[in-house]
Amino acid sequence: MNKITSILILISSLFFITACSSGAGIKGIAEPPQVSVQNVQLKGLNWRGGQADFTLKVSNPNTFPLPLSGFDYRLRLNDVDVASGNREQSMTIPARQSQQVSVPLSLSFVNMASMLPSLLRQGTIQYALMGSVHLPWFKIPFKRSGTTNLRP
Repeated sequence: MNKITSILILISSLFFITACSSGAGIKGIAEPPQVSVQNVQLKGLNWRGGQADFTLKVSNPNTFPLPLSGFDYRLRLNDVDVASGNREQSMTIPARQSQQVSVPLSLSFVNMASMLPSLLRQGTIQYALMGSVHLPWFKIPFKRSGTTNLRP
């Protein structure tokens, strides 16, 4: 293999990895997984905060299986970080299928208390669940956000 061919292969590989890891994907080649919250279960409380398990549905829109090595995540409510963590968990999500994943979250009462004034004033919760799904060689970011009205 000559030097020019080697350089072209290297540049193409870097482009592919950068595009996939940015979350943009390359249409038809690698799209980021879709993540949605299916269930939340409170596990325990103490004076500093609590433990909860979120059940996430991770959907693979690609035509090939996604081998996951883990993920990291952060939960923001009304622009305040209230939970974060990471989990090393090897699994493969089959092509064009979904799998449920249990995610332990540590909630901080100190952080949650700082958002109470805006919560009472606005009557809504703005939420954002963000993080990245770890593949063997790179990470694919995800973000789900929205607003929930607390008043009828």
